[in-house]
Amino acid sequence: MNLRAPGCRASACALLLGACAAAAAHESPPQADAAQPNVLLIPANDAALRQQLGSRFGHLQAEPNALRVEADAQDRAWLDAQGISWRIDEQASALLHASLQPLSDQRAIPGHACYRTVEETFATMDQLAASYPALATVIDIGDSWKKVQNPALGYDLRVLKLGNSAIGGVKPKMFAMTAIHAREYTTAELLTRYAEELLNGYGTDADATWLLDHHEFHFLLHANPDGRKKAESGSSWRKNINDTLCQGSGAGIDLNRNYPVWWSYPNGGSSTNACSETYRGTAAASEPETQAVRDYLESIFPDRRPGNPETVATAADANTQGLFLDIHSYSKLVLWPWGHVTAPTGNAEQLATLGMRLAWFNNYEPQQAVGLYPTRGTTDDFAYGDLGLPSYTIELGVAFFESCDSFENATLPINLQALRYAARTLHAPYVLPAGPDAIDVSIPQATIVAGQPATLAARIDDSRYRNQQQPTDAPSAARPRHNIAGARYFIGKLPWEAGAVGADMQASDGSFDATAESVTAQIDTTNLSAGRHVVYVQGRDAANEVGPPAAAFLCVLDPVVIFGGGFEESSAACEAGR
Repeated sequence: MNLRAPGCRASACALLLGACAAAAAHESPPQADAAQPNVLLIPANDAALRQQLGSRFGHLQAEPNALRVEADAQDRAWLDAQGISWRIDEQASALLHASLQPLSDQRAIPGHACYRTVEETFATMDQLAASYPALATVIDIGDSWKKVQNPALGYDLRVLKLGNSAIGGVKPKMFAMTAIHAREYTTAELLTRYAEELLNGYGTDADATWLLDHHEFHFLLHANPDGRKKAESGSSWRKNINDTLCQGSGAGIDLNRNYPVWWSYPNGGSSTNACSETYRGTAAASEPETQAVRDYLESIFPDRRPGNPETVATAADANTQGLFLDIHSYSKLVLWPWGHVTAPTGNAEQLATLGMRLAWFNNYEPQQAVGLYPTRGTTDDFAYGDLGLPSYTIELGVAFFESCDSFENATLPINLQALRYAARTLHAPYVLPAGPDAIDVSIPQATIVAGQPATLAARIDDSRYRNQQQPTDAPSAARPRHNIAGARYFIGKLPWEAGAVGADMQASDGSFDATAESVTAQIDTTNLSAGRHVVYVQGRDAANEVGPPAAAFLCVLDPVVIFGGGFEESSAACEAGR
């Protein structure tokens, strides 16, 4: 198994794994350009070394018997002083240097046209809010460090809020943030694409429609816009740009070490050196970017984990609603709290279950965050410790400045799938992932005249986990796959809504005796009103666990209207939701 750890020193450990694997065979460190970082291969891998390097570099790529880091001349001198042997990966370094060439056009990124700049992302947010006024709004939650220093400079921290404002009530929420580390290009683009998919699918895709009707999505697409803008200039920048304590290339605070929970835990995982890549800041939440996120999270989520946020084993309420995601690159990982100690949280089983479900979609390695090396003051430890939210860090793909071809064809599709699944669990994220998934819900003849039966089909699957590979003694290192015990469908109401009435579906092969089953039902439409209905399907396994639902549209036409003519007009109106 390859472990690939979070964050990195320069934009191109940006390398596809095949390129990274082609290390040059130097036996002793050659001379290197001090002005540029290089990719180094360190022929060792143990927990103490990972912790030491993780605190220094903020990112490393771990393999069974080796570690890779990106290091400039100062870093290489530090490695020598520590007695840590290394050699330059020539091919990987060449690709790294190419990716760090200065960029001239600040409104588009040469060579990376698939990624929107900060300004282009903000313009997309404004366009979506204008195009979908009932479904999307933009909220200013605070200012970047640069804007605090000078209101004419810097950026607002802007959240894109999605959800049907015409439907009231308290709704489960997803908060997702991206680009907290400036050089991680893939993250903001992934979340922006998911926002576009949800909005563009409203009214035509049943799942996008019920998700927006009954949930809220709060997307902070640029959590570190000052730093991201610096990275867009061709710099391998990680932190924010607070230069009051360190100047030059080492300036800034690592915002993902600046959060209040476990900020000062004394086991490494962040640095007190102001020029370090993992510098934690002068105090917990010292940075305006951190303060804005902290305050916004506490304003939209209730505290479902009362008491001291730093009590290790206290469990959040099993009925907690909502989800927190911090999306990074690169390393192909799905991580959950804690990041500072190996002791499990009070919700270890549930966090592992949802983590392994998400990892099934992107085929990433799921594990408790500390399995890489200790971290402290991170966003996910804060969101879980302070509020009890199921909280995850997802490390996307294979590079900071990942190529557009790799992003579009590999990283984007599988992680959109993971986000779609996560969204369907928001009502009960500590509960629903334990049950089987409902997939491929369809009504082949989706427009019918009232009184005619409608055939409903779906697949119920409890096998979609990617088990943890290490450590094998971790809670829920392997989730049991249960046989399917049944499935039900609900018309017009989600299974947990008041007044929801379900009807049984049958196994297509005649018996429920496998971990995945095709199911079917004939829907009696005699008493259904004319118009479009959402039909939800939910599966149940042999452990009596129910999973997240999925949906399809069913259009029912009034026979009086149809027999009087106008079938095509009525069908079109129904299918459009009118």
